[in-house]
Amino acid sequence: MAKKKFDFKTMNLSDIPKFIVALFKGELGKEAENMTTQTGFYEINLVPDVKSDMIKAQKSRNLVFFVCIVVMIASLSSVAILGSIKGTQDITMAGQDSHLKNLSSKIIGYEELAEFLTLQNQINGISKIEDNQKVLSRAVVFLNSLIPNGPDTVEISELSIDLNETTLSFDAQANAGKDPDIDYRVLESFIKRTNMMTFDYGRYVDADGNEIPSRCIDEYNEDGSMYEENGSIYAIWNRGVKGCDPKRDDYSAENGGSTMITLDGDLDSTEMVNGQSVIGYVTTTTDENGDVKRTIEYIPREKIYRTPQFTAWYKNEKWKTAEDGIDDIEITPDDEGTRINITNYEYTPDMSTSGEISGIPHFDSRCIVYEGEDTSEGDTKSAKWSASNECQLVPEGIVVTESSNGRDADDNLVLRFTASVQMAPEAFAFRNKHVMAIGPNGQNVTDSYVQLEKIFAEPAEACAIGDTECQNEVNSGGSD
Repeated sequence: MAKKKFDFKTMNLSDIPKFIVALFKGELGKEAENMTTQTGFYEINLVPDVKSDMIKAQKSRNLVFFVCIVVMIASLSSVAILGSIKGTQDITMAGQDSHLKNLSSKIIGYEELAEFLTLQNQINGISKIEDNQKVLSRAVVFLNSLIPNGPDTVEISELSIDLNETTLSFDAQANAGKDPDIDYRVLESFIKRTNMMTFDYGRYVDADGNEIPSRCIDEYNEDGSMYEENGSIYAIWNRGVKGCDPKRDDYSAENGGSTMITLDGDLDSTEMVNGQSVIGYVTTTTDENGDVKRTIEYIPREKIYRTPQFTAWYKNEKWKTAEDGIDDIEITPDDEGTRINITNYEYTPDMSTSGEISGIPHFDSRCIVYEGEDTSEGDTKSAKWSASNECQLVPEGIVVTESSNGRDADDNLVLRFTASVQMAPEAFAFRNKHVMAIGPNGQNVTDSYVQLEKIFAEPAEACAIGDTECQNEVNSGGSD
């Protein structure tokens, strides 16, 4: 292939594009030589000097144009590359902006956003979860309160509990325990008893109305029965246990983290008494002989009445802790120079005719309302009291869906029935403390140990074919 030759001395502007094309195609040849004439030993240049200067100028001009073109091409390439990068970035950023806007719209549109933004709302969320919690064990407690005590018996053979609806569904058998063995009176009595059941809940408070933690209250004796005397129910306040007195700050950190008490002197230590950490205050004195005497004052347990002492409290009679009969803490002194005292408290109770109680630790009921009628004569202060309970345990009443004659596991004639009881949701709520079921005869049952064998029994069988005694309604004593 013939090579194309270009002479920068004689090249015109119109030849530059052709030169670039030939350069990329590899068609360039050697540069053409200037036309000269050589005669003998002498070389004669036929081109005038003016022409030679012009050719040199054209060569310089063409070189400059060539360099400019190369630079322009490189610049355009750089601009194109940078433009593509910027365009890609713009597209990516636009996509991210759109994604962020969508996420922002979703977050802003979330109704419960505020609940997740503050610690306080987080705590409130925990509180709501706690409010929705229910105590399953109370179902057995309430069921035990419904079961009659006496010759008439009702025993459960199958129990189903729905905590969402606070409903108890069960199969049971009723037995009068005497002729006629099958007696609808037992079932009718059970229905009336159930419909009359009430319950109570609330908080134990100190003399100033501050709530006492539930862990600091004992309500049952070693037999699982509630503390009771002369018809009054009471509980034991373990006031000396750390964190059990709302007036004290048993966990305040001072002096390098040691626990100090600002009431009645400094806290010497906590002693284990009957398995509990009891707070003791210490005072140190020096007698005339220079002997150091230490006096430790321990805080005893206190009796708190759930049932008000109407007459005494209405008359504002003084009450001391020592009079409750339970300040029998036995402590062995560390040495002969230590004296042990029991710190007893004195109260001046007050109970108005509207039922408000103050000045003495008591139970703040959420269901029972006390009212008094002043019957004072002269200097003798007295009142006549009444109480009403606004909390029905079974507001809608018991529903018996089926009943028939049958025989129990001991072949005794019994009345088989199926029933459903929907109880008040507040009775199962975890936030409601010290819940107590109250029967129509004044029987009180609360969260305590329950003898399950007294409630449940093997299911009774339906009357067999040919068992005329079981099928006979006259023998069953049933009603229409």
